[in-house]
Amino acid sequence: MKLTRNLAIALETVGCCITLAGIVTEWATGADYGYAIITGGALVVTFGSMIFAKCVKRNWNDEDKK
Repeated sequence: MKLTRNLAIALETVGCCITLAGIVTEWATGADYGYAIITGGALVVTFGSMIFAKCVKRNWNDEDKK
């Protein structure tokens, strides 16, 4: 279903923006580099999953498989 795929991509985009805001906040407040690296890794994972869902996984079936 097209709506489910678009909803998943929209939620991934919101998650990426929130994670990016966390990185900017850590940079602005002068947090330790370890925290910034962990948050940066989370951002890479969320972008990677969004790219997989949008570009690589073209056929999206919501039906139950028996």
